[in-house]
Parts: sequence; C-alpha cells; structure tokens
Amino acid sequence: MRATDVAAGAPVWVYGLLVALVMLGVRRLRTRETPVAVALLPSIAFLVWSLVGVDMLAAHAGPALAIGAWVAGAAIGGAGGVLLPDPRGERLPGGRVRQPGSWSPLILYLGVFAVRFACGAWAAIRPADATTATVLGLAVGAAVTARLWMGVARWRPVGAAHGGAGSKFSSAVRPG
Repeated sequence: MRATDVAAGAPVWVYGLLVALVMLGVRRLRTRETPVAVALLPSIAFLVWSLVGVDMLAAHAGPALAIGAWVAGAAIGGAGGVLLPDPRGERLPGGRVRQPGSWSPLILYLGVFAVRFACGAWAAIRPADATTATVLGLAVGAAVTARLWMGVARWRPVGAAHGGAGSKFSSAVRPG
C-alpha cells in the first residue's frame, strides 16, 4: 500500500482536524493575551480527542486496556509537563491569560497528529495489529493531553517570578 492510498483512505474529518491543529499552533507562535476560555481550547480539544479514543478502544478491547493505556500515557505526559521546560502563561486580571510565543505548541500538535494518524493507518493496513496501534495512539494522545493540562496548572499570576511589570513579555504583547 502506498502513502497516497493511505492519505486517500483517511476520513475527511481527519484533514479538518489537521487544519484546526495547524491554526491553533500558528496562533501560539507569538506572545498574546486571550480570554482563559480561548487559551484552554487546545487542552479541552486534546482531552476530548483522547477520551473518544478511550471509548473506542474500550468498545473493541475492553475498558481495562483502554483506561490503562490512557493512564500510562497521561502519567508520562504529566511527568514531562513537570520536568521539561515549557513557556509559562500568566494569569491576568479580568479572566485573561498572557501566553509567550513559542514553536513548541505547533510542534506538539503536529507531532501527536502524525503519531495518531500513523497508528490509525497501521490499524487499517494490518487489522491483526489494530489493538496495539490503537493503544499506542491513545497513550500518545493522553501524554500530550496531560502535558497541556500541566502547562495550564503552571500559569502564574502576573507579577510572579519571571513575568511582572517590565518583564520580557510585557513589552511584546499583542492582544489577540
């Protein structure tokens, strides 16, 4: 099977998801202030995406495997969110967040899309390996979800270390 066959066989919604992930990642390339609800969209989207994966795997291979794969992935992602450096957002008055510009979100979003797409293709091409491919894709999705939520948990109030008045972020902000 050729790559073009795999791409042509993917459901249309997959390409809509790819476009949405690119748009979300590109928006994070520059420092910006947004309402908290807007800043939470990627974290919520990845949580829903990973929970849909749990439901699908549970229907196919049982809830123990599905929940176990999700918990293992989330533990790895949560640890990564704590141990690896990540640009921190700042909570602002009025229910807003200032997020520093970074390539990390775009790379993270596209990376998880690529892995989950590859796992889906693997499951379609080799049905005997479908459970393994789905477990791997689910664990990766859960890891990214946990990492994103760890980033949210690390948003600090304005004026906290590394970001009060006169910080490198305060002069570079473009609302948006």
